[in-house]
Amino acid sequence: MDKKSLHTLLDLEINSTAPCFIIFSEEVSSRLKYVSEFIFKHVLKVNVNITNSVSEFENSSLFKINYSQKTIADSFQIIPSTLLSEKGVSENKPGAICKNDLIYFFETKENANFGYDIFASVFYFISRYEEWQSFEADAHGRFEAKASVLFSNNLHLKPVVDNWILELRSELEKFYTTLNFPVNKFKVISTIDVDNLYAYKAKGFLRTTGAICKDILKGDLTNLKRRMSVLKNREKDPFDIYSEVSELCAAKNIPLFYFFLFRTGNKYDRTVDPRSTVFTEVTERVKKRSAIIGLHPSYYSSQDKNLLKEEIETFSKNAGLSVNLSRQHYLRFDIKTTPALLIENGIVADFTMGFASNVGFRAGTSFPFYYYDLNCEEQKDLLMVPFCAMDGSYFVYDKIDPDKMLKSLTDLAKEVKKVNGLFVSVFHERTFSNHLYPGYDRIYNNFHQSTNAL
Repeated sequence: MDKKSLHTLLDLEINSTAPCFIIFSEEVSSRLKYVSEFIFKHVLKVNVNITNSVSEFENSSLFKINYSQKTIADSFQIIPSTLLSEKGVSENKPGAICKNDLIYFFETKENANFGYDIFASVFYFISRYEEWQSFEADAHGRFEAKASVLFSNNLHLKPVVDNWILELRSELEKFYTTLNFPVNKFKVISTIDVDNLYAYKAKGFLRTTGAICKDILKGDLTNLKRRMSVLKNREKDPFDIYSEVSELCAAKNIPLFYFFLFRTGNKYDRTVDPRSTVFTEVTERVKKRSAIIGLHPSYYSSQDKNLLKEEIETFSKNAGLSVNLSRQHYLRFDIKTTPALLIENGIVADFTMGFASNVGFRAGTSFPFYYYDLNCEEQKDLLMVPFCAMDGSYFVYDKIDPDKMLKSLTDLAKEVKKVNGLFVSVFHERTFSNHLYPGYDRIYNNFHQSTNAL
């Protein structure tokens, strides 16, 4: 998928008639440039310039934000903390401040138009600064909710970064009475991680024979009967959901992404043989229904550039397209190393930014943001598309019932709608199988059928 089409789909484009801001800062750091681009361009959909010249700032006809301790007439002032002028990573974690029913970080004591350093607050979360700090990883080496500042302050179920930005927008509109911001549109985006292309089909002689023997030894005659029925083409494979899901999303005008695992043969990667023609058959099917295809890089690829390169090349050839979108299998994503591997191999957008064991907003936002490399202090050309809900978080980790899962999905979507952001969910092919997850198989359809009523 080319970048322009991706940006259009993710609503990242700015209208040429959009308002323009100028920010004064005594230091125009890479961090300030990065976070300003996100706040003003990605979320508020306006243009922004930054200057360290007082005279240029004072003489400008643009809407003005004074990000300094200087007093400059006729400008909206935000007092800076030190975070955006620092380099490298400190182990200090910001403390939460509660004031007027709002919880925020990086409070500034000085009298200004805004009571805290919103630029530092947003930067801390979208740069994933806390993932560069020391934390206790889970068994798969992942940054999980319990390590999160937002989770520890019970803020992970709301897109707090987006709420802060909307508060800034409101205050700016009060200060500049002629200012009118563009309005974003709430959008639902569906993503499917395909860990096992099929449940029974195309597994090869040895795996199929072994599975049949296992069914017999366990006395699981129901599964054996279903398996044999599928293998004899009397019944559709329970994981073959690709046509139905694609048609549902097309009918509801919901963008749909499939991320295919393309490796097998170890404990964590167990799809069908990548050499099988069934991959091509499935990818052709979903492409005809306007779904978007990405790679689900294998378990060990997050730290192995040769493995990742091989998977991208072979899957691109098999699928008949240049694959440049990804989501890591098991959500194994090391903020310090994985992005460099993805960029080196031509990935332009990654969809891994979310929790495995909990629902919620890992980076505090529902909007896409670019990766910031704190080692070299610069923005890199990798777009991070966050999700806030994954099926397995409900029935693998939390063990909650289907009705509560549906309510939780709806509640999260309503929070995203309040900020007119992107609601991105993650489902897996096996979730649609009633014999594996009774009751959960209906959740996807029920939720996506009701999105217009949110």
